[in-house]
Amino acid sequence: MKVFGRLESNEAYSWAWNIASNQTPSALVTTMAAALNDMWSNGAYGLGSQYAPGIRLDSFDIITLDGTFRETAKTGHTLTLLGTSGDNPLSDKTTLVMKKVSTGLRRNQRGFTHLPAPVEGTLTGGLYSTATRTRFTTAMRAVLAAINADGSTLFVHTGATITHGGVAPYTKTVISDVTCSNKPGTQRNRMNKVVGTYA
Repeated sequence: MKVFGRLESNEAYSWAWNIASNQTPSALVTTMAAALNDMWSNGAYGLGSQYAPGIRLDSFDIITLDGTFRETAKTGHTLTLLGTSGDNPLSDKTTLVMKKVSTGLRRNQRGFTHLPAPVEGTLTGGLYSTATRTRFTTAMRAVLAAINADGSTLFVHTGATITHGGVAPYTKTVISDVTCSNKPGTQRNRMNKVVGTYA
């Protein structure tokens, strides 16, 4: 699943989760559309309230992959999810980092997802507050629960190369949890196309 949106500068952002599922692509689209709407709009933990209106979530694709993770089919779905906070946004190159956790200890058995950074008020002393971390973790755990509900799984994989320890290419590790870092991350390339002005 690859999710697409726009940042405050109107530059595009995306993030992706690998899902192993016995659902048809169209059924998985329905499942994930509901999960992403809940993630953004839920009254208790929705992330939309943590973003300025210029930050939005526009669409997602469910992409079918073969054994070497090449695309074989793609089904898209449009979303209209806008931030609702009146607070000032953080820089577009700042992110909120989610860690994907498994029972394994190797580097290839975990992963990270960079979400757009929320608004300034979510920071305390330069770090994301406990309340912010709890909200984001709860929201993304709800997405993970939606994936798991029908027997599907979120996973990470080793990619095309053999990793340390002789692990075979494309070895999958099921992700059992997601957590949020209190340290703001960066994606400097998100600002590459933005031209600065001087006054």
